[in-house]
Amino acid sequence: MAVTEDTFDKARDISSDSYKEETEIPTKPKRNKDTPTKRLQKNYWDLYITECDISENPDMQIKEAVPQHYQNVSIQKNGIQILQTINTLSNYVASEIAINNNKELFNKLFKNKTNIEKEIGKLQWDSKDTNKSAKIRKIFSIDINNSKNHKKAILELTHSIFNKKNMQKVN
Repeated sequence: MAVTEDTFDKARDISSDSYKEETEIPTKPKRNKDTPTKRLQKNYWDLYITECDISENPDMQIKEAVPQHYQNVSIQKNGIQILQTINTLSNYVASEIAINNNKELFNKLFKNKTNIEKEIGKLQWDSKDTNKSAKIRKIFSIDINNSKNHKKAILELTHSIFNKKNMQKVN
């Protein structure tokens, strides 16, 4: 096989194509924010804001209605926050305490699990040895895909035992 100038041109083309592929910076795929689930989430959190303002617990307010499955409720207590969650696949809403970097507090609460659950019902207690944080979750089963159930679901969350007033007592 004779080496010609054409051979060098082909090699250069192949080399520059592979170089381009390696140096391109990957980007995240754009998420579709206009899906039925995202619209449901946005509508739910919009209603949550309105209902929370007129409820007995306006301190359970979220900052902004964004189309996602959870919202944070700040309680001005270092290392503890309340998360409000909606799950359209499993049909439930949940209120949970997220305890960050404080296994001692979680263990203290867990020691009183029986008394706590007598007062507020069954909870999910989640603390893994490999994780610094822990969660305690109260689940309310409800068909969250039916918008007629949204007010009831919001009442469950805003009247949950996991509210600012009760969380201020946690030491």
